[in-house]
Amino acid sequence: MKRKLALFLSAAMATSCLPMTAYAVNFKDINEVAWAKTVINNVADKGLLSGYEDGTFRGKNNVTYCEAMVMVYNSLMKTGAATAMNAVDAYSYMSVLNTYKVPSWCQTAVAYGLHHNIIDMQMVVSKFAGGTQKATREDVAQMFGNALAVRYDVDGTTPDAVNFKDYWKISANAVIQVDLLKRLGILSGDEYGCFNPKNNITRAEMAVMLNNTYEVLTQGIGNTGVIKDITNNAGTYYYIEVEMDNGDVEGFHATADKVTVYVGDTNQQMALSRVSKGDRISIIHNGGALSAIRVLDAVPAQAKYDITGYITSMKDNTVSLENENTGETDKYGLDSNCVCYLEGVKVTRKALRDTLEERYDEHAYAGVMTEVKLEKVGSSREEVTYVTEMHVTFTDEYTMTGTVDSFNSSRVTFKPTGSSTKKDVKFASGCAFYIADNKVSVTDMVKLAESGTTYVKVTVDKKGDAVKVILSEDSFDEGGSKSSSTTYEVVGFTNSKMVVKSGGKETTYRFGSENPTKNITFYKWEDSEFTDVTVSAAENYYDKYDTVYCRIEFNKGGKISAIELSNKKSAWKDDEDSYSERKGTVGSVENGKLKFKTSSTTYTMLAKYNADYNPDKDDDLVTGDDANGKKVRNPLIVRSAWTSSLKVFERMANDDAVELYAEISADGDNNVVKVDSWLTAATGKLVEYNRDEKYIIIETKDGNQFKLNATKTPKLTDEDDNFTLDDIASVGYIGSTLDLGFNSDGLVNKITVTDSTYGSGIKRVKGVATSGKDGLKVQGDSNTYEWLSRSRIEIKNHSSQSTDLEKLKAMIDDKAVEVYVEARLDDKERVESIDIYVKKAEGELKEYDADDDIIRIETASGNTFSFDCIGKPSCNVNGVDRDKLDDKCRGKNVKLTFNDDGWVSKIEG
Repeated sequence: MKRKLALFLSAAMATSCLPMTAYAVNFKDINEVAWAKTVINNVADKGLLSGYEDGTFRGKNNVTYCEAMVMVYNSLMKTGAATAMNAVDAYSYMSVLNTYKVPSWCQTAVAYGLHHNIIDMQMVVSKFAGGTQKATREDVAQMFGNALAVRYDVDGTTPDAVNFKDYWKISANAVIQVDLLKRLGILSGDEYGCFNPKNNITRAEMAVMLNNTYEVLTQGIGNTGVIKDITNNAGTYYYIEVEMDNGDVEGFHATADKVTVYVGDTNQQMALSRVSKGDRISIIHNGGALSAIRVLDAVPAQAKYDITGYITSMKDNTVSLENENTGETDKYGLDSNCVCYLEGVKVTRKALRDTLEERYDEHAYAGVMTEVKLEKVGSSREEVTYVTEMHVTFTDEYTMTGTVDSFNSSRVTFKPTGSSTKKDVKFASGCAFYIADNKVSVTDMVKLAESGTTYVKVTVDKKGDAVKVILSEDSFDEGGSKSSSTTYEVVGFTNSKMVVKSGGKETTYRFGSENPTKNITFYKWEDSEFTDVTVSAAENYYDKYDTVYCRIEFNKGGKISAIELSNKKSAWKDDEDSYSERKGTVGSVENGKLKFKTSSTTYTMLAKYNADYNPDKDDDLVTGDDANGKKVRNPLIVRSAWTSSLKVFERMANDDAVELYAEISADGDNNVVKVDSWLTAATGKLVEYNRDEKYIIIETKDGNQFKLNATKTPKLTDEDDNFTLDDIASVGYIGSTLDLGFNSDGLVNKITVTDSTYGSGIKRVKGVATSGKDGLKVQGDSNTYEWLSRSRIEIKNHSSQSTDLEKLKAMIDDKAVEVYVEARLDDKERVESIDIYVKKAEGELKEYDADDDIIRIETASGNTFSFDCIGKPSCNVNGVDRDKLDDKCRGKNVKLTFNDDGWVSKIEG
């Protein structure tokens, strides 16, 4: 039976094995593990680890490998650190998991672990099979460590784990994961300073790990805050003051060659010198010394450097870079005092060059600071760009963005961002394809690429072949918005740089020249028009007003070409009404951010909406009157549920069992100002169907219940049963799995029953019928099943298609006819429906119609039956040819044999 399932198994199924207990009443046995009492209550509240139905927690009980993987999976899902697997990917693991008898309740989590290299197949075979083996502390640490390694740096060079007194007992393949968890504060030793790696982990110990992991994933690495001030000593030693999220101001020492600085949630690094005042950071520290800094808010490297890209060659005095923004390769001179960093450590120019030569098969990613000098070139003086600081990290892969020119199943051709030249990249074996955040097939990619202007992000390997390709209907602007239609608030301005703010985020743009007026045209708004001015005059204009706004023009290389300053937003007349439109299937709404499935752009959902009511367009969306009696409407509407609830919208957006289509309007900061949405598909269990009030309630796999509007007479289909909408409205169908279709207004207009509870619980009997007169009897069954006057009867391939019950009884009781039946009984074991297959029949030939392939006989009991024949049934009646059978053999006794489909296949006499 066909089913429409968003996921093969949901996270809810993965946790169904763990009995649920609410924290409203404390666990009865909590004092048995009093040291973990608070933590246990915390994880119970968060739904990470539950108690038992009898109100106990049993903290000293051990945890199995299967339970541990489910807990790791739940931690990632509940913190938003990961998303559920694609159904096809999940299904691909089920066969092998069933082979090794991995319990079904944990298969989704185990499949996720295999798919994301949290566990390997050897561990599954040796430790997950059967589902009962107890997990060791080091194996659980390895699972958590592998799960967190995607986000946090795993570095075993100077491990903290060595401080455990039994460090030598930790397996070699688990040391770096144990070290990572210790550095993050997720695990610690016992009162004797031992880790006890080979001991089985208890539920109380697991609660501590879950609680600490949750805190790290939701609050960052160790501690988070905003840099209040930085003291730079000769570029090697720094003192950084951080205003922590709790309001405290703390000071930390940092040495350039001992601190790793990461960009956002990636493993991409930047120089410590690029960390600046106002950056929001997350830190790992040992006392007052920093060991790692992560610059949050997804700040890209482009926002910290003048130029970013990949080094193609380096000589004594020059470096060639493939610009990350333009895709073009440019050569720059190296300033005599150029400072070089390699993987965060300050090195000499020669050491960097030698390393580049040694690691020629890797991609050298560089962020550089530049200085423009006026030099004599020929007979004139020209500006020449020199590199003053260069930070280099190595990677096996690098990423390019651009606009798709052509796309097929083997390669993509595109124009890199800001470049007029084309790049052609073929797909490596196993290349992963995504539309925005969703993994898809290459066929889906081709379809989107052919639909209109499409943007691409391509990650290539050492050979230059694509290993990951992302398509989106939005451009991939890594350096923040570079649109000339974006209005910023200026929060800082000097003759060398400008700091702007949009959507709550600050960006610093450096002018990159001793005389920026030569490369940038500055404008100020006065007397209702823009006039060009010098950079000094622009700075004075900024100082003159309390609030100044700007718009920025960029050239094809991503450099600023013009800046307009105004003390009034209205200087740009399009600002008040410049809303962008977007429509498509919603992918998710997480932390107030909306994403479409075919877009990489995020839009901010407002907690409260206000918009003018348009009686010509929005009469059906009225929500009431404002304080002045003016009609207003909530611009968020979900037509399928006829609600303006943001919570319902979010639940639908994040539920894999429904498809939510939305049309939105957003302002310049991507704040959503209007949403019109409706469902296009849904799958769930039937809770209620009300024909009169035209609604249907379903419950999805995620446990969400949605009350959905329906048309008066939705189309009804079922692969097994004949039934009506009244049947669906009866209690007998509650719990059945339904696929719902919707019209363009978002109303349910099609109901498909894919798994009927009404039929699944009904008894079925089949076999050769022996009696029908007083009720149905089947060979080998001593029961007699009562006929219903409304029994559905179908005699397969009987020429008359008789549905007459008396005719059926006569056929069953006729000794000259062998009848095979398949009957369905109701809850009182009465025949509700029956299918009839005649296997053999014998009687006097009354007629054989070769044209219509019908034969009619009269049995010794006096019953006359007509049967359909195959086109040319085998015939052997007194040696008469089949075509003359009707003329010469009428009145002769014949025996009929039927095939499996109930057709007469042989006639003998």
